[in-house]
Amino acid sequence: MPHLRKRPGASIVNIGSIEGLASNPGHPAYSASKAGIHGFTAAVAVDHGYEGIRCNAIAPGWINSDLSEAYIDSMADSDRVRRELLVMHPVGRLGQPADVGNLAVWLASDDSAFVTGQVYVIDGGRTKKLPLPVS
Repeated sequence: MPHLRKRPGASIVNIGSIEGLASNPGHPAYSASKAGIHGFTAAVAVDHGYEGIRCNAIAPGWINSDLSEAYIDSMADSDRVRRELLVMHPVGRLGQPADVGNLAVWLASDDSAFVTGQVYVIDGGRTKKLPLPVS
């Protein structure tokens, strides 16, 4: 914090997850850790806003990466998993690292100078889509 206090318009950008807002089965520790990041983000924004320090978080959904590809490839029917993942996202695609990076750059910039304490969900609409029963 001492270094941030010296910078006018300082901005902290934390990376949480949609699993900090809801949970996939079998992920209690991961979900708890990401919820903690979201809570920490709000607390820092409240405690340090008067010092000109902003703090926000990004909650990504499924983002393509080497790790996510290895996970999909480990599935018995990886082609089916890929198709099902696409159906889960209203935008019809999975996220790219640049999607998260572009939001992080905006949050770190002066263009977002009046934004603090927020958690930005970037998930292609996944958390807004309710599942229907399958017939």
